[in-house]
Amino acid sequence: MFKILFKIFSVLLLLMLCLNVKAQDTTYIIKVDTIKTEKSRILTIVKSMTVPKFIIHFNGGFNSGAMELTSHNGGFSRNDFLTGKNFGARNGYGFNLIGKLPLEKKGHFWLDFISGFDRFESNLIAKNTEEGKVSYNSFNGGVGIEYNFTPTHKIKYFLGINPLLSVISGKSELINPDNNRVEIKITSSLRLGYQVFLGLESGINKDFGFNFGLRFTHANLLLKKSETPFLDESVNPPITEVGLNDDAPPEIIEYAAWKQFAYFTVSAGVSYFFGVKEKRYKLPDK
Repeated sequence: MFKILFKIFSVLLLLMLCLNVKAQDTTYIIKVDTIKTEKSRILTIVKSMTVPKFIIHFNGGFNSGAMELTSHNGGFSRNDFLTGKNFGARNGYGFNLIGKLPLEKKGHFWLDFISGFDRFESNLIAKNTEEGKVSYNSFNGGVGIEYNFTPTHKIKYFLGINPLLSVISGKSELINPDNNRVEIKITSSLRLGYQVFLGLESGINKDFGFNFGLRFTHANLLLKKSETPFLDESVNPPITEVGLNDDAPPEIIEYAAWKQFAYFTVSAGVSYFFGVKEKRYKLPDK
């Protein structure tokens, strides 16, 4: 009986040992999924423009007189005008039409063809006309040199200088203390001067843009002249004719003295670009 129980116990023990070894051999596998995404490529495209083959530049501006092209608070003084102390006006406006031609491929140096009109009125802003009023018209033109700092950029910065030939004329009305009115015709006077300018052009597209500028004009640097006024009695009422009278005469002459027809102008306008081509290229990947 004891032997039978011992055999049963041995068989059960052996069976348990086999099950334990089987359990220890079991392997658990955990699977991890990895999702790969492609890295996006960033392409850098640069757009540049060629130098224009020609530019037409139109603008209008406000003129503010300097030196003797000034008067008391911008108004008119009869005595100052009679003695030639100043031209009797300060404020005005003007227009310019400019053609620009590049002198080399890089577009830094340009030849400018300039034409313009400027007008000054003593009562344009100031309305003190108790002693009279005066106005001037100046038709001018010249050929100059311009340096452009950024000729292929959207915004082009430039400065330049040009000799200027001007034809200046005008008219005045003097009111004497007895309230008598004297009509004066300022006859056309040819003068040689210069302009210094700086500005920028901002392109909207390759064909069109806007321009802004500041310039200083000294219109009568050379060819100054003063002459005795002439009373034309063939018309009614009589008109006194006189030149610009901007030279210092050897004797006293009405309206005559050494005077500078000089002024500053702030302008804005439009620009047209011709022959511009757009270039696109890709920068290398970093």
